[in-house]
Amino acid sequence: MRKKNWYIYSKKADFQALADKLDLNPVLIRILRNRDLETEEEMREFLTGEEIPSPLFLPDSIRFINRLERAIDGKERIRIVGDYDVDGVCATTILYLAISQFTEEGQLSFVIPHRINDGYGINKHIIEEAKKDGVQVLITCDNGISAFDELRFAKEAGMDVLLTDHHDLRIDENGKKIYPEAFSVVNPKREDSKYKNAEICGAMVVYLLMKMLIEKRGRGEDVLDELLCFAGIATVCDVMSLQKENRIVVRKTLELLPKTRNIGLEALLALYWKEGERELSAFTLGFQLGPAINASGRLESAMESISLFLEKDREKAVLKAEHLKELNEERKSLTGNAVEEARKLAETEGDKKLLLLYLPALHESLAGIVAGRIKEEFYRPTFVVTKSEEGKVKGSGRSIPAYPMAESLEKAKELLLRFGGHPMAAGFSLEEKNLPLLMEKLEKDCSLEPEDMVEKLWIDTVLPFSYCTEEFTESLRILEPFGKGNEKPSFAEKEVEIQGVRVLGEHRNVVKLNLSDPQGKRMEGIYFTDGEAFLSEKGDRKKMNIVYYPRINAYNGQKQVQAVISAHRFL
Repeated sequence: MRKKNWYIYSKKADFQALADKLDLNPVLIRILRNRDLETEEEMREFLTGEEIPSPLFLPDSIRFINRLERAIDGKERIRIVGDYDVDGVCATTILYLAISQFTEEGQLSFVIPHRINDGYGINKHIIEEAKKDGVQVLITCDNGISAFDELRFAKEAGMDVLLTDHHDLRIDENGKKIYPEAFSVVNPKREDSKYKNAEICGAMVVYLLMKMLIEKRGRGEDVLDELLCFAGIATVCDVMSLQKENRIVVRKTLELLPKTRNIGLEALLALYWKEGERELSAFTLGFQLGPAINASGRLESAMESISLFLEKDREKAVLKAEHLKELNEERKSLTGNAVEEARKLAETEGDKKLLLLYLPALHESLAGIVAGRIKEEFYRPTFVVTKSEEGKVKGSGRSIPAYPMAESLEKAKELLLRFGGHPMAAGFSLEEKNLPLLMEKLEKDCSLEPEDMVEKLWIDTVLPFSYCTEEFTESLRILEPFGKGNEKPSFAEKEVEIQGVRVLGEHRNVVKLNLSDPQGKRMEGIYFTDGEAFLSEKGDRKKMNIVYYPRINAYNGQKQVQAVISAHRFL
């Protein structure tokens, strides 16, 4: 089991005073403070806030709406250009569902680039096809902010481009943010943006715009809840920080989703969640619905996911949802085999600070997932490279906080055909013959220290078992939904005595423990880990320190608080 360094937050506040004002347990106040909330007002807003900022704060929002309305009323042909991931699919769906309420048949269309044939974002082929079809207005969503040449080409072809995106803007040689020329450029990361939270996803950007359109035209409000659900799913799947309006939208999505009127979304949800069986959570969105939506873009075409969400026939919707689930199961199987192969390669690399693993036969759409899994397991920046067209390869990477991945590729750009990304994820293509040179260059420039390659595990507070009453455990729910920027709380307890241990499950990956803390308070523990490895490490030791989260386990009408363990150290 990979080593992690444990750290306990030590942020200061008058916890009791804030607890009295907010009528909360001081432990909850401590958790909120650990999420960088300082004042009573910030905490109250976090817990009960309902307000989503006005779209008017987005740059070019009025210009966007005015041109779109002119196109609607003038019966101009409008085409949406999305992206093949969950954010792109959801953004395209939001735009289509909203705008189609005001257009005539055949006036509105959409296209999603094919991951392998087209690559990411709008391209000249898409523009040429639009021109041929008589399209006058192109709307990009979740893409376009780096498409300088393509948007120039669209303008020359006589089309107005309404650009919507949320990705980082390019920076010129003077350090100024720049963006392509378009009729409107709606991106919260523009320097002149008045929208306070720049960290919203592409689907959220277009949700705000479509809310503005619907409210301005005075009809179509009944579809707003539907649109918000797609924005909420994308927010989780695009790993946005679950604070401010992101938290509000995801929370509302979890309330609205069980009664959605979108029959495609309803059909997909029914495959992964049944009311009363288990809780609907951000996990459902990010690890069940999201991967199924993504699977079509990875293995076939993302157009299939949108087709599901636009379907009006319930039986067809069920069949389409089942197909997405089947594709995701196939993706899981392919990924599992590839991860095993990549793991073997990684183990031969010894103590290298950086992993570049060549899996020529791997489907290129899975490289990022495999890189992510290996990065998690070995806690090293990891690139997974696959064969693409003749003589060329493509790589996808996932990183750790101390290694800015896109920056590292910038230093090796003379070897690369294309590259781009973020500090934590990046991709590239290059001539296959240059792969050893790239590895050599990346290794040479890698300045990671040993301490950078040990994951930090942050703990909210030490919490004896006696605190974990049913009432306290229930009170933690007020902090949900959990995700990036609002991680599930982590508690620690020292010198816990193991009074009994059993390994369960078909794969021997569930460890059940009878535990007792130093004060003699008993609690059942459950640990989802390699059971045999745990027993082997334990040997005859009887005590350990644990990191855990309490949950209420209901079985046969009986309720008990259970410690879900996430990390341990034997004493």
